[in-house]
Amino acid sequence: MISRRWSFKETRLLIKTESEKAVRAAIDAAMRARREIERYALLYPEFRYSLEPVSVRSSELPRIIALMLRAGEIAGVGPFASVAGAIAQVALEASRRTGASNVLIENGGDIALDGKREFSVGIFAGDSPLSGRIGFLMGPRDTPAGICTSAGTVGPSLNFGWADAVVVVADEASISDAAATSISNEVRGEDVENAIGIGLDRAKEIPEIRGC
Repeated sequence: MISRRWSFKETRLLIKTESEKAVRAAIDAAMRARREIERYALLYPEFRYSLEPVSVRSSELPRIIALMLRAGEIAGVGPFASVAGAIAQVALEASRRTGASNVLIENGGDIALDGKREFSVGIFAGDSPLSGRIGFLMGPRDTPAGICTSAGTVGPSLNFGWADAVVVVADEASISDAAATSISNEVRGEDVENAIGIGLDRAKEIPEIRGC
C-alpha cells in the first residue's frame, strides 16, 4: 500500500491504498463532498449549526448530505457532528470503485477502512496515560468499518463532554462519527466512574454501532 496526505481547509486526509488512481479518486470525492456541504449549508444554515437532528424530505440529496442527515438522526445530534467521518466514507467508496482492494482513509482522526488485509488502528487520547497504548486490529471480516473518535479535551470539534477519547466502531464512518460525539457529550462530571457509565449507557441506546 502507498500513503498520501492531502489537506484543504479543515479536511486533512491520510490515504492508504494501492494505486495513485485510487488516491486521486479519494481526493476528488473529498473535494466534491466539501463543495456540496458548503453549498447546502449556505442554502440551509440549520444544516451547519443545528445541534439536533435536521429532517429533510427529499430524494434528490447529494450522498454526502444524505449520510450526514441520517447519521445525525441515528445519534441524536446535528448533521455536522458527522462531517469528518462522512467525508472519509465517501472518499473510501470512490477509491474502492477504482478496483482498489484495500483502502484506509483517515480524516482528522476519523477513519473509514475496507479491504482484504489486516489494519492496525491506534487510539490517540491527548495527555491520557492510555494514549497510544490501545488500538484495534481489523481483519477482512471486520470491514467495511468506520472508527471515529470524539473528545472534550483534544481537538477543535465542538464537544460538551470531558472525555479524552470516545471511540466508536460502526459499519459506516458517518454513523461512528456522529455517535462518538453523542456519547462523548454525556461523559462529564467529577465522578469519573459514573461519567463513563453514563456514556456507555448512551452507547447502548444506539443499535447501529458495533461497540464503544
